[in-house]
Amino acid sequence: MKYIIDEKTNIEEIINKIADYDELFFKNGIYDLKLNFKANYLRIIGEDKNKTIIKHNDHYHKIMADFNECNTFRTATVTILGDNCVIDNLTILNTCDSKTYGQAIALMVCGNNFVCRNSIIKGEQDTLFTGPLPKDLQIRYKDFLLDLPLKSKESKQTYLNCQIYGDVDFIFGCGTCLFKECEIICLNDHGFLSAPSHELEQKYGYLFTDCKITTIDKNAKFYLARPWRDYGMAYFINCTYDSGILEVGFDKWNDTSRDKTCRFYEYNPKNYQRAYFVKQLNEDEAYKYVDDFLDYLYK
Repeated sequence: MKYIIDEKTNIEEIINKIADYDELFFKNGIYDLKLNFKANYLRIIGEDKNKTIIKHNDHYHKIMADFNECNTFRTATVTILGDNCVIDNLTILNTCDSKTYGQAIALMVCGNNFVCRNSIIKGEQDTLFTGPLPKDLQIRYKDFLLDLPLKSKESKQTYLNCQIYGDVDFIFGCGTCLFKECEIICLNDHGFLSAPSHELEQKYGYLFTDCKITTIDKNAKFYLARPWRDYGMAYFINCTYDSGILEVGFDKWNDTSRDKTCRFYEYNPKNYQRAYFVKQLNEDEAYKYVDDFLDYLYK
């Protein structure tokens, strides 16, 4: 079933009907919505990514209907739980600013084989959560996040030609994710682009390839990654950076010893003086890894 949605549509009525293989086409407009999709093979498409905006403003400390704080993992404007879903040509926005409200997710993806193309994902702290949850949080929240899939499952995700905005740990989680030809925009004056939390047994984590990474503030000081859990993994291959990205590039996460366990790699011919725990790849190693990652992602 294809649903064509405009600003006058009763969205709630449609959401309750959605089934596998449905398509939602959003016409240009600003939609103040919180959407949670459980169907598989769902297509969510906008008319124009700059003019079709789904926004909301939940944040960590907001008190919800159950009289509990929202918690990071209930803040998402759009949540994708089904497998084989596609988002195309949309802006997904969490309007909360990090200095006032802290964690506030725009897009949360826990399904497998997810693809996001030609879209804008915008927030500040914790903009994009790539599920599943780390194992320790699955245990901690088992009686709290009852409507989310807490059991670990594979989640392969692809982001193509997207713009992703944020400041602190704004791409984070355990997913196996490809970010290709994306523009990643660091907001405010300092922060961390990514905070991967992959398990030791995961062979592939985050791959940023052919991405343009920029900052807005003239005094910006940003890191590319820090490990949210011990074995967090991120590769940056053939990306470009502006002067707001610190030359050290990577952080070990406060007073932890994750410099001994994290898996951070980079290929960039400019030979930045990166942190001692980051492995620099040569060209052959870099492109072999990309080929292997793509074979795994799409097998």
